[in-house]
Amino acid sequence: MLCSFVLAVSAGKALRASVGLALSGQTTFLCSHGVAVDVRLRKSGQQASDLIFLCFRINITRNMQTFVILCGVVATVRADWPLLCAAGTGGNPDARCPASATCCRSMFSQNMLGCCPWANATCCGNGLTCCPSGTKCVDNKPAGYPSWGFVTTCEPTDSLSAAGNVTGVAVCKYGPPLPASTTVKNVLIIGDSVSIGYTPFVASALASVALVQHAPWGGDGGAEETAYGVQCLDYFLHSAAGVPFKADLVMFNWGLHDGPQLFNQPPANVTIPGQEGPMSAYVPELTNITTRLQAYAKDTGAKLLFAITSPMLANVQADNDVLELNRRAAAIMADAGVPTVNLHSAVVGKCGAAPQPTCFNHPDCFSPHCSAEGYAWLANSTIAPAIRSQLGV
Repeated sequence: MLCSFVLAVSAGKALRASVGLALSGQTTFLCSHGVAVDVRLRKSGQQASDLIFLCFRINITRNMQTFVILCGVVATVRADWPLLCAAGTGGNPDARCPASATCCRSMFSQNMLGCCPWANATCCGNGLTCCPSGTKCVDNKPAGYPSWGFVTTCEPTDSLSAAGNVTGVAVCKYGPPLPASTTVKNVLIIGDSVSIGYTPFVASALASVALVQHAPWGGDGGAEETAYGVQCLDYFLHSAAGVPFKADLVMFNWGLHDGPQLFNQPPANVTIPGQEGPMSAYVPELTNITTRLQAYAKDTGAKLLFAITSPMLANVQADNDVLELNRRAAAIMADAGVPTVNLHSAVVGKCGAAPQPTCFNHPDCFSPHCSAEGYAWLANSTIAPAIRSQLGV
């Protein structure tokens, strides 16, 4: 069932779990499947603000003049996410973007949508990158590179334009799909595809004490390289509908996409926006991310935990690069006072140092990915205990 209706609320009148209201045509409510309502509520003398309601029952008269709504406010939506990319379906939230951004296709986002950080941008046909307004997308993918291994050049569409070419950026994926729990702790894991692999097992291990979700909401390399993290961190901390996510703990990680050669192609230390970045950029960009997460933690009361990057067990050179990045990350976290959990040491302690062709009976395990058995072991032996310790549960 989809229903829309309008409502006005008298200035200063509190919203309660049960309230009868009269329609007046001032404010729009959207009810999706009788479960969630996106609300624009205007009070006298105030600007409109966005709210999300959890609705238990809605009665609407036949002539659409009066209704009764049983609901409670569960979240506030950022007022600067006015762009509706797509209405939510199947229990998923709406997809929105800030006024300063543009809705674009993002093929590795769970809902296939995301936000380009430029207003009125050109969304590239590749489904991954975007360009500033007034430019067109020109992709370049060297021979042998995977399907995502291209760099987009943004060329002016007006031949008389004085603007030069710029490099396109990857479309930002959204943050967690579910609203924060009101009954247990909320844990947000921000990280790469390895973290996508172990997050379900962490969620299972902590189910009695925490709701564990991953950001960004999607697949591929997750939070990718640190440059993508700098660009998209704010999106990772909001739902697709623009709702700020209030976590009790954020565990975050970057490293595998910041220089080490993960596969046959591309080589080490290439720059592919939204996929790979060079080791030389790691320290300043991870420092930027950490500083911003500390500000988030100060505002929300969240605890932070950095996950020292898991190894590349089958490739000695790549693992040496990971170890070097881990040394740099450990120094950043020590300076910032952010506790760490060492995934590299845990895996090496179980499987042995690189090179290891197999572990958990899985070829190339943790190089970079592993089997469900390996992810479950890492979650239960190392990650979940560290999170429990930080949360005190």
